[in-house]
Amino acid sequence: MKKLVLFALLLCNAAAAWADHTMADLFAGKAKVVFLGLDFTQAKYVGSVGFTDPTAIQNQHIVSWNNLIEMEPKKFSLQKAFNLSDGQYVSKVEDMVKFNKSVNVAENITETANSITEDQVKKSVAKYALSEKDGIGIVYVVENLSKTAEKMTAWVTFIDLSTKKVLYTEHVEGKAGGFGFRNYWAGAVYKINQEIDSKLYKKWSKTFKG
Repeated sequence: MKKLVLFALLLCNAAAAWADHTMADLFAGKAKVVFLGLDFTQAKYVGSVGFTDPTAIQNQHIVSWNNLIEMEPKKFSLQKAFNLSDGQYVSKVEDMVKFNKSVNVAENITETANSITEDQVKKSVAKYALSEKDGIGIVYVVENLSKTAEKMTAWVTFIDLSTKKVLYTEHVEGKAGGFGFRNYWAGAVYKINQEIDSKLYKKWSKTFKG
């Protein structure tokens, strides 16, 4: 009998750990947050003069832009922006690094800005193979790296990791800037993070706390 009770308790705990999460859980501090990185599978590179080495972008820079999130947490972490404790936040970009291997940069260099819909964001997320199964994931689904406008546009997307359901997504932009090609576009990621920290967190918390 005791074994049956113990087994039932274990099942209940497991079910609680794998329960669906909501945006309200995030702002109530009830969900772990995982920064998954940058999804470049729908990105366009606007202004061909600014993207002269597509092979390097595809094989080096896309990986590097993701890895910076883990390698330089003081600059690229979202922990402070979302007011999270150490136990509530982790960055794990390896799944996005793998997912981005399907990208063909040369075919996506253009002179015209790209436009991604919310439905396209959801279709991309549905294809993710995520190693993290609990909590809320945050991914930036990149729309444009525009040398013409000197900015990156992306959909900041929140995912329930247990179901891969998109909880919310919002179109955000960040001004590019920095020395060298890698840092120039990494600067845009930093600016998006800053936008979340300075403005969007407050707006979202009011919306989802009800």
